[in-house]
Amino acid sequence: MHLPQPQIELRLERGALPAAGGTFRALLRLAVDFPSAERERDPLSLALVIDRSGSMSGAALEQAKLAAIAAVVALRDGDRVAVVAYDDRIDVVVPSTAVGHDREPIVRAIGALRAGNTTALHAGWVEGCTQVLTAPVASGVGRVVLLSDGLANVGITDPAAIAEDVARVVADGVSTSTIGLGRHFAEDLMRHLADAGHGSFHFVESPEQLEGLFEVELAGLSARRGRDVELQLVGRGVRATAALGGARPIGARVQLPDLVAGLPRESLLTLSVEPGAVLEGLHLSWHDTFTDRRETLDVALDLPVLDETTYAACPTDETVAAAVRVAELDERVAEVERLARENRLAEAEVLLRDLRARVTSWPADAARDAQLEGLARLLEPVAARDAALAKKRAVHGMHQRERGVTHAMLLDARIAEKAWTDDHKAGKAAAAARHARASSTPATPVRRAAAAGRSRPHDLASFDLLRDDGSRARLEVVVGELTDEAVDAIVNPSNRGLFGTAGVDGAVHRRGGPELTAACREIGGIKYGQAVVTPGYRLAAGRVIHTATPPWRDGQSGELKALEATYAAAFDVARRLRLHSIALPAIGTGTHAYPAEAATDVAVDVSLRELLRPSELELVRFVLFDLPTAEGYRRILTRALPLAAA
Repeated sequence: MHLPQPQIELRLERGALPAAGGTFRALLRLAVDFPSAERERDPLSLALVIDRSGSMSGAALEQAKLAAIAAVVALRDGDRVAVVAYDDRIDVVVPSTAVGHDREPIVRAIGALRAGNTTALHAGWVEGCTQVLTAPVASGVGRVVLLSDGLANVGITDPAAIAEDVARVVADGVSTSTIGLGRHFAEDLMRHLADAGHGSFHFVESPEQLEGLFEVELAGLSARRGRDVELQLVGRGVRATAALGGARPIGARVQLPDLVAGLPRESLLTLSVEPGAVLEGLHLSWHDTFTDRRETLDVALDLPVLDETTYAACPTDETVAAAVRVAELDERVAEVERLARENRLAEAEVLLRDLRARVTSWPADAARDAQLEGLARLLEPVAARDAALAKKRAVHGMHQRERGVTHAMLLDARIAEKAWTDDHKAGKAAAAARHARASSTPATPVRRAAAAGRSRPHDLASFDLLRDDGSRARLEVVVGELTDEAVDAIVNPSNRGLFGTAGVDGAVHRRGGPELTAACREIGGIKYGQAVVTPGYRLAAGRVIHTATPPWRDGQSGELKALEATYAAAFDVARRLRLHSIALPAIGTGTHAYPAEAATDVAVDVSLRELLRPSELELVRFVLFDLPTAEGYRRILTRALPLAAA
């Protein structure tokens, strides 16, 4: 298996060293590609620690349960999950277990949680950590996710003491992330724990923000290539005195964030240079999660050493200058957080409006737009004189800036990780298709619906249908890749935000290209059971019908009705557009964890009902990822067709 080496680059403020010495900025870029597709990623171990104390009663606890369910849905078969609930008592609701296709018992256990008494936050976290450590996975990648309002009042309550314990287990491969819920959690504590635990701090203001949260949370965890990453500046008289973007100078070394495939990182360093200094190269070392040993990389540098006049005449590197502008902006935004803490919101508003005017004058690019968006989000509660919300948004923003990773960057990394996994699975799908061709038999003929000849090499079964008006239609079951389908439209099972980050949804966005993603961003979002359409752009299909279905919870919350509405909405779009052919995946049975047979029953029922209606639609093709799923569709169709055609 090919393991690509990290790529590392150091850009100096003026591209040279000053012979007379001094202090200047440098931008360090570090990235690593995914390994070859021969290796599927190792499983992860996740512990969900849910605060069920009295202060969480109501909306906060319901949001915590929804977030935990979303986490269970986002995991892949073979990953491990534990669920711990705490108030003044600690309960292991679900001991660490490998998740498979049937996740309903875990979801049901989460849904049954009820609010209790006081808050033993530290003890709850300890139990979550214990669950991860006592059920290790091959990758050695474990994470505790604490969902809480962040108020600790039982047992160890000192934030520094809790953070010390959180930091201690990082060396054992267990990181900690925190999710602050509602408007009253202790944001300083939650951020402090995430920083100490080398994890993420999320701020959830509303249920809508839970959509896709764990896709982001798992980015950087499932594709982690290396931990304990360190950089040494090779030479003499040069050292880093300060760093931003998740880096931290420690003596002659610089501690860097984890190496994550598909997630390039930038760290802004302040370098102190003595007269006559020489910088010969960079020495990078990390603990590799694939080889399970310490790996190193040496990069030689050939930097000119210039006298004072020549050095001063050198142009400033624009990339470094842009990073410096952002760093200076971050320093000013930190002042906003201090002003909000002191309830000096009028002063904070003046500062924010001044910062917005300055950023508007920056060169127009995506970085400027992102900064303007962040300032607008912070200005909203400040202008409304909402000190609590302003402080929470400021602290959350500061955490992201100090880590050097934004929500958008993590989404991109998650998309890249999905692509890598899909490449691995493509080989498995091809093998399944070959098996289907070799071992499957034609479907049994049924009244008014007969097994037709296979039109493509990976078809499993097809049925010709005779409508009441004498016209014919065809329904096919195939094993393959939805994004390869050259039909009028494919149906894309997305989410309410049309994010394009997970499973089939991510594959559709990757193949459709940035134009398709931009079209979805323009739509903005949809409701569950709704469907919208975009062009197919770079896909083989002419159009994409995007749908959204809620995750499976307990089967008692209207999930199958919502799934039925999803299929019906997709067919309604096809009918209104007078499409002749559409291709659909097994909606809901992937990351949303719908029971396969129940979801297939719904898909078959709605599809047959719609296809037997006189219309322009002539072909419905179910495109399934693996042979067992396709066999399930064929079996249920063979059973249902006599009734449907009666």
